[in-house]
Amino acid sequence: MQILEINLELVEKLPADEESRLLLPENVACKASLTDYLALNEICEYRIEYHEGFIFSFYHNIYNDFMTNHEKIVSNFMAVLILFIAKFDLQWQILPSNMKIYIHNSGKPCVYKPDAVVFKDEVDEIYFEKKKKNYSAANNPYSVLEVLSKSTKSFDWNTKLANYQKIETLEQIIFVEQYKMAVYVYDKIDGNWIKSEYFDANDQFFVMDCVLSLEKLYHRVKF
Repeated sequence: MQILEINLELVEKLPADEESRLLLPENVACKASLTDYLALNEICEYRIEYHEGFIFSFYHNIYNDFMTNHEKIVSNFMAVLILFIAKFDLQWQILPSNMKIYIHNSGKPCVYKPDAVVFKDEVDEIYFEKKKKNYSAANNPYSVLEVLSKSTKSFDWNTKLANYQKIETLEQIIFVEQYKMAVYVYDKIDGNWIKSEYFDANDQFFVMDCVLSLEKLYHRVKF
């Protein structure tokens, strides 16, 4: 089965435990309601995302030879931001991939889990009820970070990017390669999305007022 130009195999149900998930094909999709996704996400041992009626699970979000690179990049990004926030006693918040981002796309909701999310103010959450239990997802991110992998790269570039750009509060989308030094930053300037590319360790970009160099972002990352 092919969805959104990605080779995905459709399965009837996704297990919650990682061991059972590894017995399934590498990249799978499961038809489900939004509340079913949110309920599974609460107990799921691996990363899942929701797109227009399907739960997506990608192999490289479960097991990845380069997962160490992935985690180092996310940790480096968060460390720089956390130190900056503390130094200037800012109200910003930066949260890892357990934070869900809700996007309402023309009646077809999506819930994505970026590798890191920056909020300029308090997190604004939308609540959904399933069997009298509430589940939530945020809808006011300022900046999102996605570390690209082999299986998710097409989905990130071709689908998530366009949907992220529909979020009213979002001002920045950052895509980071983990197999080479390359960062692609989309900034919303005067209502238009402007793309910048960075490939050198001395290159720098801003997350709001915080300067982040590729040298710091890729600290101790080995290709």
